[in-house]
Amino acid sequence: MKLSWILGLVLILTLTACGGVPTIQDAIVTSSPAEESSIPTTLPAVSADNTPVQNPTSRLEPLSGTSPAVDPCLEEMGSVQFYSFPVHRTQDEISGRIYTPPCYDLNLGQKYPTLYLLHGATETDSQWVDLGIDEQADVLINKGEIPPLIIIMPEENSWIPFPENPFGEHLVKDLVPWVDTHFQTRVGRENRAIGGLSRGGNWAVRIGFLNWGLFKSVGVHSSPLFYGDLERIPGWFEGIPESKIPRIYLDVGGDDTNLENAANLEILLSELGIPHSWHQYPGLHEESYWQAHLGEYLLWYSSGWGPD
Repeated sequence: MKLSWILGLVLILTLTACGGVPTIQDAIVTSSPAEESSIPTTLPAVSADNTPVQNPTSRLEPLSGTSPAVDPCLEEMGSVQFYSFPVHRTQDEISGRIYTPPCYDLNLGQKYPTLYLLHGATETDSQWVDLGIDEQADVLINKGEIPPLIIIMPEENSWIPFPENPFGEHLVKDLVPWVDTHFQTRVGRENRAIGGLSRGGNWAVRIGFLNWGLFKSVGVHSSPLFYGDLERIPGWFEGIPESKIPRIYLDVGGDDTNLENAANLEILLSELGIPHSWHQYPGLHEESYWQAHLGEYLLWYSSGWGPD
């Protein structure tokens, strides 16, 4: 009995020396190489309020439904280019100029609101550019006072009389869809505005009020309205739901030959209870007047944009 106990003790000591008896450390299960590759070597940083802070060196793909990342813009000037395309249903051609903001060609995932600006009688699509609308937009965008936007300035042959004049129909049925197809626009009335000076303001009233589903804001600068439209406006507003009535901006110079007609529109809107912004400034019906108010125009149009 004693001899067998001694032999057993000798056997145990021999196995221990050879590593045959498992230890506590040997019993810990280690992860496989595949599992290790999915385990982060560092914990995500957190801010003082215990929210995660993204590693600045990492680039994550945006989640579905969110806006793509936009690189910081180092450009200070936008671009004005000429456009032209045929309208096959009427055998006409639409042309004009279009302003795109700084870094438009670099941030291909960004979308922009659109502003349609219409020129005066006997003028061309260059009028707003000649006034400096592109330069003023650059200044306000660089200062962060307005968001980047696209400005479309179509040309109208003002000598075509009504009802043969196709300008309004072309703008609504052809130009707006073409712009939304070929440029990085934020579609929907909340992100679209129309305005014009002199005769262009006449068009802005007619197009904007009759197509309230397309335009949220309508700017009317020194405009007398087309003959008979003042009497038609009450009927136009009868068909507009209260929540869809456009934002309206009216301005005119105190010495403008169109002052009385412009004021009549303001009086009518007040009588109808239609909200609007009315401004009468010193000035004539001339380019120096509109040029002096470009910044104010852009600030007003941009204040109406909807969410991204």
